[in-house]
Amino acid sequence: MAVAQEESSRETPAVGTKQQRSAWARLIKKVYGVDPLIYPKCGSDMKIIAIIMDPEETEKILRHLINTGKSPPNFDPGSLN
Repeated sequence: MAVAQEESSRETPAVGTKQQRSAWARLIKKVYGVDPLIYPKCGSDMKIIAIIMDPEETEKILRHLINTGKSPPNFDPGSLN
């Protein structure tokens, strides 16, 4: 039983509560001067659908975006090498 409790405490938490998301967004806005949950082009609210913690997964996604011609703005593809 102790093993099951230990394993569950190491699981990646789901996207946090509304208060946690609000605090995160408020800090990002304070540091960078933009609200990370507002789409800059039209002002619509954005929704967090996933948090990717694994650098290899991030690289895999970036490579896919580059290959499909949809790389992020101002992103240097050479930085993945």
